Amino acid sequence: MPATVLKGIFHKITVGTYTLLGASKYSISGLERSVLDASEYGTGIDIFEFGSANGGTISISDVMYDPTDSTGQVLINSACLNASKFGSGGLRFYVNSTSYWTVSSGGYMLVTKAHNVESERNGLAKCNFEAKVSGMAMVLV
Repeated sequence: MPATVLKGIFHKITVGTYTLLGASKYSISGLERSVLDASEYGTGIDIFEFGSANGGTISISDVMYDPTDSTGQVLINSACLNASKFGSGGLRFYVNSTSYWTVSSGGYMLVTKAHNVESERNGLAKCNFEAKVSGMAMVLV
């Protein structure tokens, strides 16, 4: 059975019910579980135990900067400025027309980087955003 191919043309990012206009790239770093050193004197090979997990970091990059986008870009900028959290479904990262990644119920996404604008003389103005997943892992819905 062949793998399911997910074409980027069907992807999108939404902020609540609004599409993040101009978005062209996102990455979700995924869950990372820490390990704790449980070694003691006389141990020849280190012994580790599982610690807590880090929900990961979300990067949204190469977004065409649109200061008139009063929905998506402004909502993300506002969340960072006002230390607001996006709960489950607040930010959605679609992989096709119906399925999307979001933080699991009870968790949050904290926008840690916004208002970042890059521009080139012979290019389009772009902006980037970053968010930290907190309390729960990202899930595919």
